[in-house]
Amino acid sequence: MTAQPEPLLVIDIGGTTVKTGVWSQQRLIRRDHFATPASWSALLTAIVQLRQTLALPFAGVAISLPGSVDTVAGRISGTSAVDYLNGFPIKTALRQALDLPVSIQNDANCAALAETWQGNARDVADVALLVIGTGVGGAVVLDHQLVAGRQNFTGEFGYQVMTAQGETLSELGSPVRMAERYGRLAKLTHPVSAKAVYRAAEQGDDLAQFCIDDMLHWLSCAAFNLFVSLNPQRLLIGGGISGRPGFVADLQQRVQCLMHQHGAPLMADITACKFHNDANLIGAVYQFYLENGDDTTVKVVSA
Repeated sequence: MTAQPEPLLVIDIGGTTVKTGVWSQQRLIRRDHFATPASWSALLTAIVQLRQTLALPFAGVAISLPGSVDTVAGRISGTSAVDYLNGFPIKTALRQALDLPVSIQNDANCAALAETWQGNARDVADVALLVIGTGVGGAVVLDHQLVAGRQNFTGEFGYQVMTAQGETLSELGSPVRMAERYGRLAKLTHPVSAKAVYRAAEQGDDLAQFCIDDMLHWLSCAAFNLFVSLNPQRLLIGGGISGRPGFVADLQQRVQCLMHQHGAPLMADITACKFHNDANLIGAVYQFYLENGDDTTVKVVSA
């Protein structure tokens, strides 16, 4: 294995928040975050100021991004949660502004890379990742290869149409959407969070429990579909809700029931991601090493 360049400036650009950190001595330190700026110029200014504030001899910059990331062209193709980055050559722009090597990768792919590198899929060749948040996304690793797809769209599981009415998995399986549904049915006049819905269910609110069960039903259907179509050794669950006690175990039980119901001779190995909120940052580091010659295990293929 070649020497791994350090320190790295690591940035996870999300639709509402930008998370940052420094990768040094094989660990993530100096974590921070700020609200996602409203324009590219403002984002670039924030990144330049962050580098100046940290005042470290950075060897490069590793970026995690939402959307269909073309790691070769250095841009997002299609749509993204950060509109001004769609089609923008962010990799080249950052390299020129910072005079450093820059890598970019899709955020869910970064999470998968983190887990296969140092997390709960380190010993597994075939892995699917389901990230549950505002929407539902994911990633696929087959035979230690992260599958990007011909148009960098592999793992966009949230687009799956789940009902005859055209409702998607992101609409039916998102905790955020579940909370919105509860608010509408309960005729609430104020926003409610998924955590609040779970608390209501624990206090005996039947409507809250109904909404939670409905979300879990659609997530278990999606997980079942992943097992019978990709046949991974393990399905990893990411997103904040994956850390909720009992959530992954409940999902696994529901998926195993579907296996039995439909005669699929499979075992549902479902596990929460190890790195939770740090997964995108750690995976971005791994992507940087992939692009800069490190002899790593997981590779990236287009199909």
